Amino acid sequence: MLVWASAVEARPTIVFSCWIPPNLPLHHHLTKLYVDAFDAMGYDFKMHYRPNQRALMEASTGITDGDCARTDTFGAESAASPLVRVETQIASTSLEAWSSSPAVTVSGIESLTGHRYRIGYVRGHVAVQALVERYPALRFTPVTSAKHGLKMLSAGRLDLFVGTSVSTRQEIATLQLPEAVHSAGHLMVLRGHPYLNEQHRSMAVPLAEALKKQIPDGGWHFE
Repeated sequence: MLVWASAVEARPTIVFSCWIPPNLPLHHHLTKLYVDAFDAMGYDFKMHYRPNQRALMEASTGITDGDCARTDTFGAESAASPLVRVETQIASTSLEAWSSSPAVTVSGIESLTGHRYRIGYVRGHVAVQALVERYPALRFTPVTSAKHGLKMLSAGRLDLFVGTSVSTRQEIATLQLPEAVHSAGHLMVLRGHPYLNEQHRSMAVPLAEALKKQIPDGGWHFE
């Protein structure tokens, strides 16, 4: 979806789909990062919020030009995907578990085995989907959004909700939940990269170089 501008507005526009809701600070941080990086490359930039699975579909089929952030293992976990990883890590965070009970604690995915927890996650979250396939005995339940999952957790319809730490923490800060939710612990480290649609493969290296000039070595780190 490379949008060519009119004669008055001479530069083409790159459009990314992004699963991070626009009301969260991380969405705005990423938008500015990409605006600055693509500006240096001679492009304008826009980012469209889409639910997780739809964001992947739009980037993969060329409705948009790329996806704002996926893990470094996305390609290995989604071998059929045509998306191309940009080799600059933009951020690191973790996959974090949340509970409505402060007494529940986890320390890695293995600590969930042996329990009958009802575990919610956002449909299309590739890192969690890999865990669903690797640990079929665990009771994973896909939901449409982090907001939906957190509300189910607060209402007692889930025992745990797992999601990307930085975006889930920001989501919690925007919600008025009937019962408070608490961090139960971290499951694994997640390292984020932008991904481009295959038709823009030639942009991967220059975009990686442009991003390196905008962020610290190794990208932003979020607990």
